Amino acid sequence: MKKLLLTTFAITAFSANAFAADVQYNIRVDGITCPFCVKTSAKALKKIDGVKEVGADLEEGIIKVCADEKVKFSDEQLTKLFIEKGFTYRSMTKQDQCDPA
Repeated sequence: MKKLLLTTFAITAFSANAFAADVQYNIRVDGITCPFCVKTSAKALKKIDGVKEVGADLEEGIIKVCADEKVKFSDEQLTKLFIEKGFTYRSMTKQDQCDPA
């Protein structure tokens, strides 16, 4: 019985994380013009717990971040992050699911 309870607990604990919903942040940034720009920004964003994938639309100047729903970006946080990388944060929108890259 003890084994069964431990197994059930383990499955429940892992399942809660496995089924967490993902959200996508579309972050408009000035100065993102090349793959290297995206790579340096993506590296910084991926250090944030819960960030899963980072992509970009260079023509639009948008960085797309797929993350756990627990991730909450603030304008202040993104302004600081992008200034440190040499770019200018402009705005952010959020959608309920991640688009395929």
